Amino acid sequence: MIDTHCHLTYAGLYERVDQVVANAVDAGVDRMITVGTTPDDARHALDLARRFDNVFATVGVHPHYAANWTDRALVEQAIRQLASDPRVVAIGEMGLDNHYDDPPIAEQRRMLEWQLQIAAELGDLPIIIHNREATDEILAMLRASGIAAGRFVFHCFTGNRAELDAILEFGAMIGFTGIVTFASAADLADAAATVPDDRILIETDSPYLTPAPHRKVRPNEPCYVPCVAQFLAQKRNVDEQTLIKYVDANAERFIRMKAI
Repeated sequence: MIDTHCHLTYAGLYERVDQVVANAVDAGVDRMITVGTTPDDARHALDLARRFDNVFATVGVHPHYAANWTDRALVEQAIRQLASDPRVVAIGEMGLDNHYDDPPIAEQRRMLEWQLQIAAELGDLPIIIHNREATDEILAMLRASGIAAGRFVFHCFTGNRAELDAILEFGAMIGFTGIVTFASAADLADAAATVPDDRILIETDSPYLTPAPHRKVRPNEPCYVPCVAQFLAQKRNVDEQTLIKYVDANAERFIRMKAI
């Protein structure tokens, strides 16, 4: 399996990354994408991708850090430089988060606009979108960017059915985490069961969101992504290996990682 979104540079994973990667391999997770949330974080992610053949990196500025990066030239230079490395397989994560007041949404919009402009110029790298309570606004900005909808994935989807339908109509991929396994997320699980086979990705977003039946385990690790697959296979009424086959094919097509 492929964990399409984790944060191996974060505390709880980074200081024992050798064991975390080994745990993943033992669980059948042969590739992991460690997602950059700032230029500095992306550099650490790239270091890991160069160190481990089965780890790949991304570069971007998460909306939570938008106010910390106000020099556009510095942001653009970092993204362009890092994105040129073959071990960097996507841009992001980027987006909007209305759940918190800080940083102000205007700062988040500025950072998202900058990154969309860079992504448009860089060509065909896929783009990872962080969306929390901002679906309509993000979709409007993505449409205005002129970037093909098929380059986007809305990672860690937690919205309602109307938001899911809007994203699917737009044409983006949808990523699901361990949240879909939570007893409190029955509506999300029902929605996940309806996503077309060729539009779904699976991730952990570790070190957060450990899936059932391991919810008390902290931190989450890529080794638990098969739990998400098992749950979704049951919801979608397919056997687990069938789901893993088409989800991994989606990841390889969308992210274009080299085979291990």
